[in-house]
Amino acid sequence: MKKLFKSILRLKYIPILLMFIISIHLLLLSNLNFFPYPELFIYSYLTKQGLLPYSQIFDQHFPGIMFFPVNLATLGIDTVNEMRILHLTLVVLTHILLFLVSKKLFKSNIYSLLTNFLYFVWQPFFEGYVLWIDSFIPVFLLSSMYLLMENKINDTRYVFSGVFIGVAMLFKQVVLPIFALVSIYLYFKSGKQTFYKFLIGFSISLVFLFIYILSTKAVSDFIYWTFTFNLTTFSDMGRKLPLFIDLIKVIPVFGAATICVLYFLINRLKSNIILSGLLMLGSFAFVYARWDYIHLQPALVFAVIILVYSLKLLTKATKILTIIVYLPVALYLLIPFYRANMGSRVLFFGEFEQKISEEVLKLANPGDSVFAFGTTPHLYQLTKTIPPGNVFVFQFPWFMKIAEEKVYQGILQDPPKVIVRDKNSEVSDMNLVKFMPKISQYVETNYIIVNKVDTIDILIPK
Repeated sequence: MKKLFKSILRLKYIPILLMFIISIHLLLLSNLNFFPYPELFIYSYLTKQGLLPYSQIFDQHFPGIMFFPVNLATLGIDTVNEMRILHLTLVVLTHILLFLVSKKLFKSNIYSLLTNFLYFVWQPFFEGYVLWIDSFIPVFLLSSMYLLMENKINDTRYVFSGVFIGVAMLFKQVVLPIFALVSIYLYFKSGKQTFYKFLIGFSISLVFLFIYILSTKAVSDFIYWTFTFNLTTFSDMGRKLPLFIDLIKVIPVFGAATICVLYFLINRLKSNIILSGLLMLGSFAFVYARWDYIHLQPALVFAVIILVYSLKLLTKATKILTIIVYLPVALYLLIPFYRANMGSRVLFFGEFEQKISEEVLKLANPGDSVFAFGTTPHLYQLTKTIPPGNVFVFQFPWFMKIAEEKVYQGILQDPPKVIVRDKNSEVSDMNLVKFMPKISQYVETNYIIVNKVDTIDILIPK
């Protein structure tokens, strides 16, 4: 049996086994409910229509794949099916890169495959059925780590590693702590010259971002929304802390991996596993502001590497005992998760949103000004319409505290032909409509309800 097992793991069978793990993973994700964030649709759509990020589209994230001239909409990725294909493609790329990094680290096919298997086990559980900015980040971080693990003396690998970290930063500014940790690691491990090369690669993205923001003439708006706003209003109102049960659920992966990293650091183990640990710790910055499992996806790829590496260090008897204890814990968490999330539903893109879009298009034409008031923020992309005054913001209370006046002025300048209103919508126990009193008063005074879709009011000018 042992001889048969070793023959299966010969080099020629490894791609087949890897593709089997990936295929099962994709099949599983395809049978889970799908949650593509509406921001991925609406931001790219509005940018394609000519609205300027940060001065007309108010948002706290770096441009990424949503705001640059080349974005999801201009690439033709603007339907649910296309987003699902993108989502699955990112999972495939992550698997391949994870295997390459693991193979270089472990020098073992079985442990490399085990890393991919562990990623397959936990990726769906940590909201792997969600497509958001965080879904893109593992591809860039793993690519950067792979280059830093290169054994050959190659000056350009440090530059390109910095480029990948820089591209990740263009997606989300919380990559900056990762950049800081990797910089410190390189400075002390390989010296100043290595650090400078890494910094040059990273700086390419900064220069590109700077040129882009200058071209939009929105420098002050960009600084406010992506830095000042995040550190002030959003920090006060938008922070979402984990529940106790949330912390319990992450222990089998991130709690165990964190303990292992501390052990590695204390015992000064192999530098590449230390690098993986630093990347995981730096990736926890993604979940700092708002606790959602999707924000743990960048850290997950490094957590599974660390867990498998730790397993590799154990004696045979201890490995068996660890697996015996770990499996029931994993099943205890995973079985209820799959019971709750198996299905074909697409969040925010169901029959309800389709019905609202149809009712709006009975009263307005594509290109007209309409206003989504406390509901369906991606209504404009669904109906091919435009927000009043070419001003858009997700109507979360922390945004509207700052942006209500600008949105209100946009409505006065360009009164919408149709308003879609939900008086009951809430975020973090805060009623959205009540958080926009000036707009609410204007709508009550100047518009009349002509139809309803469940709790949604359809209004037109009196």
